[in-house]
Amino acid sequence: MPPLYLTIGSWTVQTFTLVLALGITLSAAIGLRRSQQPGRTADLYLGALIGGVIGARLFHVLLNWDYFAENTHEISDLRLGGLDWHGAVLGGLLGLWIVAKISSKFRVPSSMLRTQSSSQTAQTSKLSTQYSVLSTLTLALPIIGLTGWYGCMAAGCGYGREVDSLANYPAWSVTESHDVFGIVAPRFNTPLFGMVLCGVVLLIVLFLSWRGWIPKSRFWFALALLSLGMFMIGFFRGDHAAVLLGLRLDQWLDFVFSFQFPVISYWMYRQHRMAINDG
Repeated sequence: MPPLYLTIGSWTVQTFTLVLALGITLSAAIGLRRSQQPGRTADLYLGALIGGVIGARLFHVLLNWDYFAENTHEISDLRLGGLDWHGAVLGGLLGLWIVAKISSKFRVPSSMLRTQSSSQTAQTSKLSTQYSVLSTLTLALPIIGLTGWYGCMAAGCGYGREVDSLANYPAWSVTESHDVFGIVAPRFNTPLFGMVLCGVVLLIVLFLSWRGWIPKSRFWFALALLSLGMFMIGFFRGDHAAVLLGLRLDQWLDFVFSFQFPVISYWMYRQHRMAINDG
């Protein structure tokens, strides 16, 4: 089990904070390297980061309102931990969109449009530009997820349900681990489940990138795979969560997120057809 804190020289930092920051930094570096306009993309990434942090905290508070209703002074204190990945994704997308609208980053320059041979090609080029930034963020989903789950292994977040004995389950599926209160008990190894999930999705995304398949909807496909996997892992989690109709509230969000790929893919197809028809 990773230590709760890591010491680097005279600097001591929580393992979760450090590895998550490394995951975000690595994801941004990969995305900027793949971007054709790294300066503009960096602005969008900053908006996504700010929106992601706000959204992650907001969703965590809402999903655990029974606690925060009695401890409202802790709502804005990020030092106490508590981030939800659904809010991070939605907040990040919203932050990216706001910065894009303010700075008109997604607008195709007029000089580029004048060089197009037809209006149909211009419309198609504009649609391609709109999805280019999300394409650079596809690898960020499994990378940040992988580091986040590793951090949870150290911090005790997202821990598994207690089991009667480690001997009654496959060795890889259970472990002696602690919860957020520091209580050590035999539990399902949910952080390992999450790391394996993110590792598999990472390999799938790399394969799709290598083959050049579904470039415009690859981000949404990776998000759907992660959501479906998180939904399954939810049945083994032991950390507190409000329950609705037998499922954790975060599982309901996983369920909704897992269906966004076909919906958004169809919407993108309709957008593409409309651009062709307008041309």
